[in-house]
This record gives sequence, C-alpha cells and structure tokens, in this order.
Amino acid sequence: MTLDDFLLREIELGSFPAAAYAIGTVDGGIERERAFGEAVAVPLRIPAHVDTIFDCASITKPLITGTLVLQAVAEQRIALDDEYRGFTFRELLTHTSGLKSWLPLYALGDYLQAIEERGREHPRGAVVTYSDLNFVLLYFALQELFGDYIEAARTRIFAPLGLHDATFHPAPSLLPRIAATEWGQRFEYGMCATRSIAFTGFRQGLMWGEANDGNSFHHGGTCGNAGLFTTAREVFRIAQGFASGELVPRELVVEATRAYKEDRGLGWQLAGPGLSERSFGHMGFTGTSVWVDEGRVYVLLTNRVHPCAAPIAMHRIRGTFHELARQPQRSA
Repeated sequence: MTLDDFLLREIELGSFPAAAYAIGTVDGGIERERAFGEAVAVPLRIPAHVDTIFDCASITKPLITGTLVLQAVAEQRIALDDEYRGFTFRELLTHTSGLKSWLPLYALGDYLQAIEERGREHPRGAVVTYSDLNFVLLYFALQELFGDYIEAARTRIFAPLGLHDATFHPAPSLLPRIAATEWGQRFEYGMCATRSIAFTGFRQGLMWGEANDGNSFHHGGTCGNAGLFTTAREVFRIAQGFASGELVPRELVVEATRAYKEDRGLGWQLAGPGLSERSFGHMGFTGTSVWVDEGRVYVLLTNRVHPCAAPIAMHRIRGTFHELARQPQRSA
C-alpha cells in the first residue's frame, strides 16, 4: 500500500475528513506534499489542498513556544534552571513541574491565579505529566521577556523563515482555505463535567478559523499551548529551521532533543511512532504531528475532530504514516 492509498483509505473509513502532508529532508527541503479529502465537511463541503491551513493545536508548543524560550536562553535573557512562578524553565519544558494535565482556565477566572491555586498535583521533578499548564506559564513568561508573544513569533520565527500563512488570528478572508474542527465545544464540555467545573460560555457552532483549544480561544487566540494556524508546508519549514540551527544555536538543538526524563526533551517528545529512538517531534489534539528523524522531516496535518472529536487510533495512523513515508516513492 502506498502512503497516498493509506490516507485515502483512512478518510474513507472516517478517521478524518482531510489530510495534508509534507515530507523531505532538513538539508534539502520538501520532496513531496499532497492533500486529500475535505477541509470542511459540514455544513458545506470544501476540498483540501496543499495550501489548506490547519489548526495545529499542540504542535504549537515546540514549534513556537519552545523555540522562543530557547531563543531567550541563547540570548542569555534566562537560563533553563531559572524559575518562573515557582518552576524552572527546564521543568516546564520537560513536563516535570508536577502540574495537572489540564484545567479549563477560562472557567476559573485569572489564568495565573487558577494555576497557582488549583494546578499542582505532584512534587516538582517527581513524574512526567504532559500538561498544557506548563506551556501556559511559558506563554506568560515570554510575554514578559519579549513584550508580546504573537509579535515575537512573527518577528523571530515567521519572518526569518519567509512564512506567509502562519498566524494565530486567521483573517476572515482565509476561511475558504482553513480546515474546520469541532461543531460545538463538546469535548471540553465533557472534560469540565467530569471535573464538576461549571461554565456557561461553551461555543455552540462550528469552530472554523478559531482555536479549537478552549484556553487559547478564550485568551484571545493562543496561550502558548495551542493556537498556531498554518499549512503542512510551513510546519515543515519551522521544523526544518529548528533542526538546522536557523532558529536557535545547534548546541541548543542538541540539548533540546535529548531525553531528560522518560521521553521528554525541551518542548519536544522523543521516539515517535514508527520512527527511531533518536527522533523528536510532537502531536496535536486536532490530528496534527511533526517529527524529525535522521535528517528527515515528516508532517501530517488532519482535522480528525471535525465535526466531532470521536476517539480514533491516531497513534496507529501516525505510525503507519511514518513507516510508509520512509519507503522509497514509487515512480509513475
């Protein structure tokens, strides 16, 4: 089975309405890119193209937030073991702060106060708990360091790499190019219900061109944990720029992509599905992923939560995607 056949089959099975990928090398750039399916399936149908813009969700963490933190380290504005709000930057980047995996901060008032009062769960450094709260704190730290997180992303990442579609606030004119996500904030409604947290402001309509993640949406588009919108091509370019040392010094690339505790580097996860133990990358709730392995870059963007966030085997899908993507491309 070819890679394209596999993705078309998963679309037919209902795993996701649309998929776009970009594959290539850190040194040479994109070798192949394709898109399939429907960027919007309901209430109207819009086909996906290679220039379709996806809600990147949690791959925002290493691509933007983690990169900005490492730039601050490179410029000696901070050190990894400096503390912010009671946690070191290293603990926040490696998810070893002891904070809970998630809280609906938008339902609890002030984000920083809510994390301080309700976020702690384990002793610092004791365990790895993947947590959005770590990157929310990093967002506020970057606001203090650079003045404005989004502007820092534009001037320090998007502009140097020549990106044109990467944004945190897609303009309404871009809607025909954007892949939709959930119809109504049902997934987070359920998460709040299981935690007995009341909130009356859940979105009811189609999430299209706005961050699916509630903490990012209710904070104006991003809170460091999610919110990036862009194409598979530009996700590739950011990962390439990081891995090649364009965005941060090479010694920090090496530092960020080694294991500190379990499978966690500095903002990055290690040993991706279907890849080597030396690989580094990240995945996002909306069905996105980016991985770098032995000089190759693999980007897969989907809108698997459209129109609802039903459970599907994304780990299996990503593993098969990587395995097929590593095979030589068949000639026509």
